[in-house]
Amino acid sequence: ASSSDITIQDRASVYMELADVFLLNKLQHEATKVVQDALNEFRGTTEESRISVANVDLLLARGDTENALGILKRIEPSQPYYVDAREKMASIYLNYRKDKRLYIATYKELAEKFQNPHSLILLGDAYMNIIEVIMNQ
Repeated sequence: ASSSDITIQDRASVYMELADVFLLNKLQHEATKVVQDALNEFRGTTEESRISVANVDLLLARGDTENALGILKRIEPSQPYYVDAREKMASIYLNYRKDKRLYIATYKELAEKFQNPHSLILLGDAYMNIIEVIMNQ
């Protein structure tokens, strides 16, 4: 296969898989370097927001929820990984900050912005998750 057969998504996936392997093996410095290299390589491309979302995992592994949320908030609705970014943001609100209101508000915003079955299902799932959290307290 020639290099022209490899898509930008495939190249970005290789970076992300490598970063995941480093992270799973508790090699945070190496994972951070791979993600930084990917951010540089894919800046201005369709994969930039995907790499940014992956960078959030590194920040969360270090306990840096503020910078993680900052990165996620900068991803625009027009970018391909916007919904993924919002889902990760909601997860941070619920699991790290224990803030059910912001968790639900994030999904409400998605449902209002996109008004499609997928965003409504996500909102319904979010309400179900909150009910489970409350029931298990």
